[in-house]
Amino acid sequence: MPSFRFEMIAGGRSNIIEEDLASVDLASPRAVELAKAASNASPDADHSGSHVKVCDAVGYLIATVNFSDVFADGALGEIDPPNEEPGVMRSGRPL
Repeated sequence: MPSFRFEMIAGGRSNIIEEDLASVDLASPRAVELAKAASNASPDADHSGSHVKVCDAVGYLIATVNFSDVFADGALGEIDPPNEEPGVMRSGRPL
C-alpha cells in the first residue's frame, strides 16, 4: 500500500498525519475529509488560510486542499459533491 503524508495547516498550527491508502486516487478525497473534520471541530475559527497538503512517501506534492474551497460560499455546511473533489489542486507531476 502506498504511504501518504497529510500536513494540515490550520490556525497557524501544523499537524501531520501519515496514512497508508490502497491507491493514490484515495489521497485527495482523504484530504477533503480531513479539511472538513478540522473545520467542523472549530467552526468559529477563521480557516481562510488553512489547507491540507498531500505528499507521497518520497515527498512529492500530490495535491493541496484549501479549507475554504470544500464548503459552499465559505460556509461550514455540506455541499453536493461534484465530479471532482472541491478545492483540490493537483500537482503537475504524472502519477
